[in-house]
Amino acid sequence: MSSSLSASPSAAEPVAAEPVADRVAQADAMLCADRQFGDSAAIGERNLARFRLGLTMLARHDGEAADVLRETAAAPDERLRPLLYDPVLRNCFEVDLAQLDNGRLEHSSFGAYIRGYVTGPATTPAADTSYAMGPCEALIRPHRPAWPGLGDAWVLSEPAPHGDSQEMLAGRLMELYRSALGDSQAAGPVDPTDGERAVLRDGAELLATLLPAAGAGVLGHVTVVGFTKRESEEGPLQSMSGGDPLPSTVLLSPDRCASPWLAAESLLHEGAHLKLFDALRAGSVVRNATERVPIPWRIGSWTVIRVFVALHFYVHLLVFQAAAAAAGEAVRERFGAPPPPEDLDEPSPGTPAARDGQYRTSAERARYLAECVLSLPEQALTENGHRFARWLLTALRLVDEDAPGPHDRAATTTRQAEAEPGQPQEVSPEGAFQRITPVDACALPALGQLVVSPAQSARMHWLNARSWTVYSLCDGRDLGSMHTAYARAAGLPAGSEEVGRQVGDSLRLLVASGLITQDM
Repeated sequence: MSSSLSASPSAAEPVAAEPVADRVAQADAMLCADRQFGDSAAIGERNLARFRLGLTMLARHDGEAADVLRETAAAPDERLRPLLYDPVLRNCFEVDLAQLDNGRLEHSSFGAYIRGYVTGPATTPAADTSYAMGPCEALIRPHRPAWPGLGDAWVLSEPAPHGDSQEMLAGRLMELYRSALGDSQAAGPVDPTDGERAVLRDGAELLATLLPAAGAGVLGHVTVVGFTKRESEEGPLQSMSGGDPLPSTVLLSPDRCASPWLAAESLLHEGAHLKLFDALRAGSVVRNATERVPIPWRIGSWTVIRVFVALHFYVHLLVFQAAAAAAGEAVRERFGAPPPPEDLDEPSPGTPAARDGQYRTSAERARYLAECVLSLPEQALTENGHRFARWLLTALRLVDEDAPGPHDRAATTTRQAEAEPGQPQEVSPEGAFQRITPVDACALPALGQLVVSPAQSARMHWLNARSWTVYSLCDGRDLGSMHTAYARAAGLPAGSEEVGRQVGDSLRLLVASGLITQDM
């Protein structure tokens, strides 16, 4: 279940006389303001909670690795974070959870890899400085930070393992690298020159200078930067983000480090994807994952989630381009003059866009995708989905006055935590409500969220502050007693219609999620 914390800022019409730099600054701040999708610190906190809970769930189903999984889940944040964003361990974790959800988990692959790590020299800080590193990072020698001072990302090269556990880890890392490229025979990572690494660092600094909030924010979601040369039927690879196959990783052609501007744009592009991958771990945005939308510059259609991913990127790109156009003399002296906006890839032959000469700019494509989102039936999106759409379209309007504005659906977005797809049934006013036991849970009080998983389930449910409060009151009370207690906790008038609505919404979703029972 995914929570809906609060409505994002309402759309505001840009003032015609307002300086472009001011609108860019507003858009930059807005891209990091939303606690669900934009605030990297909040996204990171939710992912750590999901990681802890997921490891605990895996421990319940894999007795052989249970001890090391529980030990890892109990580690402090500073110890856990390098493990969460390690490409091999994160891939193992996601694969394990998927197998658990499908009822096919026999042994945790995460448990196998982490056991070799925690029993090796990396557990002794005085003997090995790799203690602060993730397992894959400790394989790379020499260790080369990607952008010192702006984050902990490191540059990928051929691993140099020592010992059996590191040999196994190195083999898996290169297997994931080649799988992400779609070629099991692909050569290993390209070793960047000193000049390319310097331009990479300058690109990161340029991105953080142009967009102090959004630019610096996406860099924090990148753990690994690898350089690669890959040819395909579509031409040479320019850049890509690893996603689930190679988590927390950006792969670049060395050509993208021809200038800081090219490097900055590539880092924004792929870093925004990685940030969105992390954000979506704690809440779905669509109710029907198979629903599709026609795309006039591509043959075939896209799923709604792919539309959202593309729109998310285009909004970030348009904000970056507006910031580049408004860059001051100091930026130009340090990083050079910004190049003209790159041409997008050509529409696929035979498509309406290719025939009519349309959708060849980022703005055109962003407007089309925005209209697609706005034309969806309200029930096609979760409450998080409506929130995501409003947030993106509001930011888009700040740098493109011709873009469509978001619909005002704010009234429905703060009412309830998200349920699974489908409409929850009405709750009877009779009987007592009781939390099921046992459960595993992780609280995020600063975010007003609780993530819960029944012990016999493979699902996580995210509760917002309202549903968390109602959940805590399900201790055998009847509906009337719960209304009284909730009104007191929420500071609302006892017996008010608002109390009844909030409690009813939350109870329906908690029952539908299997977190509580109602004894008649």
